[in-house]
Amino acid sequence: ERGQSTLSNSVMMARLFQAGCLVALVSQTAALDNGLARTPPMGFNPWNCFGIGSTGKCKLPLPWAPPGTQPCHGFNESVILAVANAIASTPLKAAGYEYVNLDCGYTTGFRNSSGILIVNETRYPHGMVWLGEQIHNLGLKFGMYADAGKTQCCSRFYGPNANDGSLGHETTDAQTFADWGVDYLKYDDCGSEASSYPAMRDALNKTGRPIVYSVHGPTRCGDVANLWRTTGDIDNNWESIIERAVLNDGFASAQGVGSWNDPDMLETGNLWGPLGDAEDRSSFSMWCVMKAPLILGTDVTNMSATTLATLTNKAAIAINQDPLGEQARLVGPSSANATTLTWVGSLSGGGFVALVVNNDISPHNLQLDVSSVIPSGSSRTYMSLEVWSGKSQSVTPTSTLSFPNIGGHDCVLIRFSE
Repeated sequence: ERGQSTLSNSVMMARLFQAGCLVALVSQTAALDNGLARTPPMGFNPWNCFGIGSTGKCKLPLPWAPPGTQPCHGFNESVILAVANAIASTPLKAAGYEYVNLDCGYTTGFRNSSGILIVNETRYPHGMVWLGEQIHNLGLKFGMYADAGKTQCCSRFYGPNANDGSLGHETTDAQTFADWGVDYLKYDDCGSEASSYPAMRDALNKTGRPIVYSVHGPTRCGDVANLWRTTGDIDNNWESIIERAVLNDGFASAQGVGSWNDPDMLETGNLWGPLGDAEDRSSFSMWCVMKAPLILGTDVTNMSATTLATLTNKAAIAINQDPLGEQARLVGPSSANATTLTWVGSLSGGGFVALVVNNDISPHNLQLDVSSVIPSGSSRTYMSLEVWSGKSQSVTPTSTLSFPNIGGHDCVLIRFSE
């Protein structure tokens, strides 16, 4: 399908990172330099909740679908508009979610005689300019999808002659996206060629339209894109989420303001097991402290009040959007099989953040030595705020914070301020 989510592929991506980034830095004379995404982008992508691959397989089969029916409904113009209206009419927009992105499936799989992408008029009867206008009229931004190969990922459904990939068409497609009013481009990697990533960067720059550039491929450097995938495709289960969070830690040195590591879209809201609400909090917290893009992958037209509260928690989002842009790092045990996982990092204004995740299905007493977060040489007193409970207390670098009976796959997220 669009990308394997196996551990081996994700590890291979991590091993290729240093070489791929070095090649890009040495061989490219141009730079991204678009001044965009100064904090991690926030928005929505339909693939995790509505995606249907080239073989007809649903990305997220709905357990309540009637037997014998397709367990998902895909996405089209009406679905995307419903999503946009849901974001605009709920606290999501005020929380900062602004990009409403398309994913694979908006073309017929082919181009016209002038080389322009042919939009699937059955799914998008009013066309892309109109759709973008509707999204913009809601005070939101419009995101598009393309691929650095011959064929977009799900367009393999149309056979070997499908040609809607952007390889060799970067200039034409970038101008098409600009003409459509696009504000964000996700550039995928089905049959991709490494040369297409900087080619699309340059083509987007030449349009003169500000378009955030997100890539999934061999290039992971700030001179090529605003954000880049660091892992294979995520799934709606705890193991997949933890695996990606741990792998993403290995890319921290590449990240900076305007250049973000992307361990894939959020699965918050898609975790329906008995620990689902806790897993939602923990997964969202991990993405927040890693300063990962907050791209929603759940059906925002049909989510619980608890999911909405998690996704719009002001204190958690403030950590993610902190202007320092520093990715929190794993300290102590860093295996995806560890009983607890701890991330720590710095925030602007002399602040710090720590996240402790219970990686077991049973409750545990969690503990945090403040000296692992705040330099031990400091004699200052800090106010610690546990984001999800709202509880605060004064601490010093010699303090130890204890959190009894934290449920399975739940977490504590602490912000330290002077």
